[in-house]
Amino acid sequence: MFGLFVRMFYICSMTELTIVWFRRDLRVHDHAALASACAAGGQIVPLYVFEPEQWLRPEASGRQFDFLIESLADLDHALRQQGSQLCLRSGSPAEVLSRLHAQHGIASLHFHSLNNGPNDSAQDRDVRNWALKVGIPLREHAGSQGSTSPHADWDALWLQRMRQARLPAPKALPALAIPSEAWPDASDFGLDPDICPDRQTGGRTNAILQLRRFLSGDGRNAGKPNLSIMAGNAAASRLSAHLAVGSVSEREVWQGAMKARTALLADGDQTFASALERFTDKLAERARLHQAAARPGLANGCKHPLDAHGRDDASLTDPRLSAWAAGKTGFPLLDASMRCLQATGHLEAGLPSLLLSFATCHLWLDPSRPSQTMARLCTDFDPILFYGNARKVIGISADTPSYIPNPVRQSLTRDPEGAFIRKWVPELAELPDPYLHNPWEAPKSVLSEHGIILGQSYPMRLVDHVAAAREARRRLAPTRESRALPFHAVAPRQRGISRPTAGRKIATKRMVPVQLSFDLQGQA
Repeated sequence: MFGLFVRMFYICSMTELTIVWFRRDLRVHDHAALASACAAGGQIVPLYVFEPEQWLRPEASGRQFDFLIESLADLDHALRQQGSQLCLRSGSPAEVLSRLHAQHGIASLHFHSLNNGPNDSAQDRDVRNWALKVGIPLREHAGSQGSTSPHADWDALWLQRMRQARLPAPKALPALAIPSEAWPDASDFGLDPDICPDRQTGGRTNAILQLRRFLSGDGRNAGKPNLSIMAGNAAASRLSAHLAVGSVSEREVWQGAMKARTALLADGDQTFASALERFTDKLAERARLHQAAARPGLANGCKHPLDAHGRDDASLTDPRLSAWAAGKTGFPLLDASMRCLQATGHLEAGLPSLLLSFATCHLWLDPSRPSQTMARLCTDFDPILFYGNARKVIGISADTPSYIPNPVRQSLTRDPEGAFIRKWVPELAELPDPYLHNPWEAPKSVLSEHGIILGQSYPMRLVDHVAAAREARRRLAPTRESRALPFHAVAPRQRGISRPTAGRKIATKRMVPVQLSFDLQGQA
């Protein structure tokens, strides 16, 4: 009898929840859905749903999961400082929301649309249909990565969005009204151990610190043509992974860059100001690709390509694929790039394209396995950006010439002093400069003098790159037709280059550090 009384009391006293569904917008600043929920009032529940199917995709990896967990932990810390905390659940979003509604009642649901591809579209559709069926009001907001207009005035509308005032973080939030599930481990979703010793750390705190460093000096040469790989790495914003999970908004980054650029122009530093202009252009290009993926007529270029040229469908045990994936192709720049990607989860612009082109053209491998292998290694993996770029470099796009970069020529151009190669391929560190990029041409006496035995201490090259490129161009020449598959309609998971935009040469001025007004907990 007493138990029945308690149950009835619980039902009668149950307060309906105002759900903020966090997705790839892991922040409390400049967050339209959170601001909308605060305006609605009630028992606000900051919800994040771990989707098992997401982590079963062949592109998913432990390093991506670990970065996500760090970003969620930082978000949880920010919410706790405001009186709330993150509520964790696992399952499909529609099913999770249905259970929450049955147990506690949902008054309204607030979230950002993603426009990141077919899977996201299907997920959003399922949630909309469920909410319509049970009569729960939806407050769906345009994601930071897309415009609401498919028309030719996209650039103007995007700039208008970027110029709008950033939304402040809530001053306070009500305590979480329902219990959260425990924080999961990567192994809970079947992800293998993934050692990435130099991976950047996730979370808004680190995103803002990285943005400050970039705008205060590190980005001085960003996008500058003809930079070496090491110089390009030093000038990179390293914000792609943070933008992918939304720990910082596109608008925050754009406004920070424009504020810094205005200060630099006032001081006469045209060089740094031009670098930031190139950076904001890249930011707009990124958003444009996401917008295109949301439009059926433009989505083909952002889907995983299906080879139409009969390339070899290599298994994971294929010696060509395994040597390429291990950074043991015998081409120093390629091997350094792959080893760098394995250790850091990131590569300087152009190098991913070089790696993928070599695998699909020189080695003549079907693009599925190599692209999946690379995707798993990228902490900042974004299917729209990754596959959109992949489609341009593997020589099967109808509107892209079959350009096959020469790995030796690229090595001489991108790493002329050999600093990048020597860092990541230490077995060649003592090799003289004339042979560092093509060790197979070094006299045996030179190799022996430095303790190098090709085929033992360092691999023989897998192919004659000149002959392989010639053959690939011949095979690709008859047709440039291509077809596309959805992102994940590719081989099931098995456990176990464009140059920077040219800019005009401007005399270098002194660098002026710019202090930005980003506040991790207050108004950003």
